[in-house]
Amino acid sequence: MLKKITPEELINKSPQEIQLIDIREPYELEDGYILGNINIPMGNILEKTNQLSKTKDIIIYCNTGRRSRPVVYMLKKLHGISTYNLDGGYKNFSKILLR
Repeated sequence: MLKKITPEELINKSPQEIQLIDIREPYELEDGYILGNINIPMGNILEKTNQLSKTKDIIIYCNTGRRSRPVVYMLKKLHGISTYNLDGGYKNFSKILLR
């Protein structure tokens, strides 16, 4: 079972407790991003696991959550790294902020 976190749950987390990983390509960040994120494109994430926190909750996101879901699965399956998928991705997160 993949772990997920809703935008509302993310907003209630302390920035000191989490590490946000945006797996979109750099040009996609022009549409917006969550402050405090680290951009590691999807194609590079499995090679850059050394950049993932060992002490914080790691939250992986893309634009809609479709690309981040398999990344969360692969990090757990191949590297034993437990992460959360941001439900609905950046698009869903930005809708919550606009309420």
